[in-house]
Amino acid sequence: FCSSVHDITVGTKRGSDELFSSCISNGPYIMSSGAANGNDSKKFKGDIRSPGIPSRVIHVRKLPNDINEAEVISLGLPFGKVTNLLMLKGKNQAFLEMNTEESAQTMVSYYSSVTPVIRNHPIYMQYSNHKELKTDNSPNQVRAQAALQAVNAVQTGSMSLSTVDGAGMGSQSPVLRVIVENLFYPVTLDVLHQIFSKFGTVLKIITFTKNNQFQALVQYSDGMTSQHAKLSLDGQNIYNACCTLRISFSKLTSLNVKYNNDKSRDYTRPDLPTGDSHPALNAQTMAAAALSKT
Repeated sequence: FCSSVHDITVGTKRGSDELFSSCISNGPYIMSSGAANGNDSKKFKGDIRSPGIPSRVIHVRKLPNDINEAEVISLGLPFGKVTNLLMLKGKNQAFLEMNTEESAQTMVSYYSSVTPVIRNHPIYMQYSNHKELKTDNSPNQVRAQAALQAVNAVQTGSMSLSTVDGAGMGSQSPVLRVIVENLFYPVTLDVLHQIFSKFGTVLKIITFTKNNQFQALVQYSDGMTSQHAKLSLDGQNIYNACCTLRISFSKLTSLNVKYNNDKSRDYTRPDLPTGDSHPALNAQTMAAAALSKT
């Protein structure tokens, strides 16, 4: 996964802090302080392992108080199938079990360089001391299992995304509003497409300038994909210490792209005309005006 996203930036502007720059750097990510798993060991029936040793189970910390099960599951979905979940809401923690140790390693390595943010809370994770999760039938776990089943049903194609809304996923707009702050280097439509394509198929992009800020609208096929992208990319820099992505969900559910050029693109309609400069400008002005509804 990370090797495919390592090359999204171009030219000589790369640096140690830019997006995805240190993906899979020096082996497993190990927290400096001891793992906070001890108090919850009674919840598990898995094998005890040394801290930092790769495991299918990932310990997630610093979660916001109002986080739901689906949001925690979404942290793991880009890397593989999530097979179990234990929520410790009173401690703002969770344990996420992936289907393979390899997918867990990829997830921990990736998030060691790209800190996910949920509702302005940076989320931290490390390998758990436990080999697997064995959960009970408490109300919390019933909710977690329901969310897992809903997500897995969508992934296997046996359930529509609309059915998952009750579990807290799929209800967000498939369109993301992106503001690029500290625009010291040009950010092109193609660069945005490279970045956002790492999380799913991008259908359409419109770029424009509003309030002296470079902005874009990026449309995926569904809200679950847009939620994954927002979780991973919000607050990240495209280039070293600049071009920071500020991402929110748009109120729009679909974009109307009339021209395929350097300002707008409909990847589902390669037959669209490029348009001359004036119609293209008008299209972008209309897109910017539409933002009053986003």
